[in-house]
Amino acid sequence: MSGSSDGATASGEKINGKYAANYAEIIKNADGKYLDKAVIEAILGKDAAHGRDGLMDKLDPANPYSFEVDDSIDGGNHGNAQCKIPKAFVEVHENAAKNYYDDSKYVARGFGTPIAEAAVAKWNITVDGDGRGLPDPKVGMTVAEGGKIYVQFCGMCHGEFGEGAKGYLALAVEESLITSDMYDPAPQKAIGNFWPYATTLFDYIRRTMPFWTPNAPFIGDAGYMGMTGYMLQSNYIPIDDEGNVLEDDTFFNSEMLMKMNKYMPNQGNFFCDHRPVIHNARCMTDCDKTQIGDGTGDTNNYRQARLLPDGTPQYNVPERMNEDKPGVGHHGM
Repeated sequence: MSGSSDGATASGEKINGKYAANYAEIIKNADGKYLDKAVIEAILGKDAAHGRDGLMDKLDPANPYSFEVDDSIDGGNHGNAQCKIPKAFVEVHENAAKNYYDDSKYVARGFGTPIAEAAVAKWNITVDGDGRGLPDPKVGMTVAEGGKIYVQFCGMCHGEFGEGAKGYLALAVEESLITSDMYDPAPQKAIGNFWPYATTLFDYIRRTMPFWTPNAPFIGDAGYMGMTGYMLQSNYIPIDDEGNVLEDDTFFNSEMLMKMNKYMPNQGNFFCDHRPVIHNARCMTDCDKTQIGDGTGDTNNYRQARLLPDGTPQYNVPERMNEDKPGVGHHGM
């Protein structure tokens, strides 16, 4: 992946009149350091490289550092959770092509044997945020039928309506993730208030659930699709601009899933962070007092992460640690 969408490569030309069209050349000349400050400023200009202006500019799909996908996927510029690889990230593609070898000629050399294609096919089920990999629209079932399968295979852990059970997290809660105080109780994350894409919800459920036998053939794609529809209904995810929700007799399939994808409430609150990762050295001895206990060096005065400000346990901690009976919320309530 190199060059620009408009094909311009001359030094003085710009993409959309803003970004250096020869960004690939700039990056190569900097030994592939596409996150180097000088490289970013040379490509984007200082105003579109840092701070709020830089973040807002990443919502422009023409920006070589953009993490925005097509509006048809999520309904608008969100800085979305798919986190596509930015166009400026060229070295990965070049190195992959340069170092690729033919899997059919691979020799294990005593470290096992290549996996059979038939075994791989069962797990070749990836569904992207844009819906690639979803089952045929003919595959599905009504939301009511999906609810029955959900209750049979999921309800014992997540509750019949997604309210949570036996110490496992809820899937459907009416709770805002926004808090004004860092010491407020941690809000519960569920599908409706947190999950960004309906498409990847289906992918995750099929790939990992039930935990004792994921991608279960006795559930099948139709069953996993139906369960997804039931959970979206339980979270009141809209199906149109008017805010209508799924009815029990709605046939839920990949087309309906894609239709609802752009209405996931929390989708616009994710963004990709392409800053370099910086690891701080871990303090083991003679640590600064600000890193100890309450921040003053007192090792006997500290906050337990598992406790809320009022001293009660965080959601389901006692159940998870076998200190309380199974149930939902604090102390099985």
